Amino acid sequence: MIRNILLLAIITTLIIGCDQPHPSDGTTQSRRPKDLNARGDTSFSRFIPMDSANKMIGSYLNSINFATNDTDLRALMIDMDQLRLYTDSFGNQNRITHLKLFFAHTLEYINAGHANQFAGYKSGALTLVVAGYDTSGNYVYYSMNQVLEYCEPCPNSCPPGQAGNNLLTH
Repeated sequence: MIRNILLLAIITTLIIGCDQPHPSDGTTQSRRPKDLNARGDTSFSRFIPMDSANKMIGSYLNSINFATNDTDLRALMIDMDQLRLYTDSFGNQNRITHLKLFFAHTLEYINAGHANQFAGYKSGALTLVVAGYDTSGNYVYYSMNQVLEYCEPCPNSCPPGQAGNNLLTH
């Protein structure tokens, strides 16, 4: 189960991505948190090839038996306009250098009487809370101590076109 949660975190991180090439193989950024990138801060993320991403995604999907299961969470989508507004609204002060993605229960799930109850991978019960932090490791909040939340769950609200597929496609 922890492996599946970690896989979901990796997939989500891939969506957000980063932009520095790794010196040895052309992918981006080392996994070692002590490495400095061109901006002078530490990095945890890297780009990976689509086939590797599909292998990782496929492993997770097979672990939840997705072919006959239309209730377990396959993906979470975040609105990029809101994410940009959050990450770009501070100018050079308190610049967000990293995003921390928290797994959380949705307020709807909690308010339906399920506070502190295991939700499994139920679509509509899980979300991500996104909080940025700066090079000093201090959280950076949007107006009035706000952070970003609201992820559309798939299944339930899967996007149209290629993005509605379970794996990455061209």
